[in-house]
Amino acid sequence: MSIQELIQYIQSANINFMIGSGASKPYLATLGSVETWLTKLSEDKKASSNASEYIVVEASIYKTFYESVIRPNHCPCGDLYEKTKENYKALLSAWNGIMNKRYSRLLNKQVNLFSTNVDLMIEQAASGIGVELNDGFKGSVEQLYDESNFMRSVSQNSLHFQYTSEIPIFNLLKIHGSINWEQTGNNGVRNNTLWYNNIDEAIQKIDANQFVQVNYEDEDGKIKEKTYEQLVNEARGLKVTDTSIYTPFLEAYNKLVIVNPTKRKFEQTVMDYHFYELMRIYANALEKENAILFVAGFSFADEHIASITKRAADRNPTLQIVIFAFGNDEEDSFKTKLCVNSLCLNNNITIVTPEKFVKDNQDDRTKEFAKSISRFDMESITRVFSYIESQIHGSNE
Repeated sequence: MSIQELIQYIQSANINFMIGSGASKPYLATLGSVETWLTKLSEDKKASSNASEYIVVEASIYKTFYESVIRPNHCPCGDLYEKTKENYKALLSAWNGIMNKRYSRLLNKQVNLFSTNVDLMIEQAASGIGVELNDGFKGSVEQLYDESNFMRSVSQNSLHFQYTSEIPIFNLLKIHGSINWEQTGNNGVRNNTLWYNNIDEAIQKIDANQFVQVNYEDEDGKIKEKTYEQLVNEARGLKVTDTSIYTPFLEAYNKLVIVNPTKRKFEQTVMDYHFYELMRIYANALEKENAILFVAGFSFADEHIASITKRAADRNPTLQIVIFAFGNDEEDSFKTKLCVNSLCLNNNITIVTPEKFVKDNQDDRTKEFAKSISRFDMESITRVFSYIESQIHGSNE
């Protein structure tokens, strides 16, 4: 897909993003084999009446996930954090400009950021850069979450002539919940800024030797993941007789209102209600006329989201789905997960690989820029939209 085609779509489309864990790299880790491990663990625990080794493995996996994906959101710092945050800031700034400069005055100025990430990177990036972010919370002293908050637009009045204009707003819809969500009342959620306290305290009370390491270093010094069978065997070797030492940690962790990375994701108390409500909003957004969905850092390994996305592509011929593939070798994986090869009825799913992007942008205006894209990580995706923003000229320019 060429840059000029992207600009044409953007000028008249309802804008949506699906953002996955790859977008929060390099600061935060991706899931890796966590879903596979936890899914197999769930099956084994049911078959063996919670044998001690499976509890050790469960605690070890959640500890690793917490320390690599969740804990770094508290007091984030360092070069990797700044780099990741800068990518999100640049994306928000580029789209703030695009939405202000688009030709169409009939479309709203809302950008829906659907995300399966439970981290706070987007919230942190939006702070202080002059963009309007709607994360679903409302209130001052006690902020409460409500999906109906996403149905609002924001306008600004001029001081002298009372001219009213809509300003761009980014709706952040976190499909898998968020680490700062806390259950309150019947399916209620409030903003909890101290989400880490109880979990940190519980981990510190358990000796590090009571957990198994999920990674190892190979002969070349590369970090690799262990197999599920290796984790179970090592946990069995620890011979833990009192598994109650893990209870405070697991109980504190399970109070996070997030969808845990397992195949049986959706069998969870308060998260059930909000997950299905957010998925309903996602499905409705893709059914709008002239909707476009940009996919960044998301593999569609989540079968539920993949199914809804494919169904929307088949039902809505005006929908365009543009998937930025990190590398050239990922195209087949996307085609398999979304059945692009044989059953794409409307031919409206485009997988943009770096190689195809260069090939499709050979005119004098875009050739040099396209050549600079060797992979589609978040930094490169943001550079594409920043370039597009520089090429769109509003009606008053």
